[in-house]
Amino acid sequence: MKPTSHLHLFGVSVVLCSSSARSDGQARTVTVVPDYLSPEWFDIAADLLAADSALSEITQGVHFVLQQSVTGDGETIVWQVSFNDGEVSLLRGTNADADVTFTCDRGIAESIRSGTTSAQTAFIAGQLRIGGSVGALLQHGEMLAALDDVLAPLR
Repeated sequence: MKPTSHLHLFGVSVVLCSSSARSDGQARTVTVVPDYLSPEWFDIAADLLAADSALSEITQGVHFVLQQSVTGDGETIVWQVSFNDGEVSLLRGTNADADVTFTCDRGIAESIRSGTTSAQTAFIAGQLRIGGSVGALLQHGEMLAALDDVLAPLR
């Protein structure tokens, strides 16, 4: 379904979607998505990652930490996704041992999350900084694509 309008209510994004394929004549479905980087967003993201069996399967034997920092509005929000032999977790805060780090401002993070801008485009434009082992990042491309798929409901 394609979103037809967006509302913000009490810190939660509500996306109204049209559906012409419904036989009962109902025209709208409501999907509630927490605001990006809100405490609720982090809670749901952590639950999605921990519960996904396909992601767990492809990360067996992998030990890798990806950290992201998003700056804006006078604050920096930092979190990490840890892949530890089939266990995937999302934690807020820094990890001095992160294998790869991403840093960008909130506007770019929002654009990447929504699909308006690709991470590659943001990197080439100097809007996304990558630290750590780029080789490890490239090596785990399939795993990172799966990570993106698991978090798709939060877009």
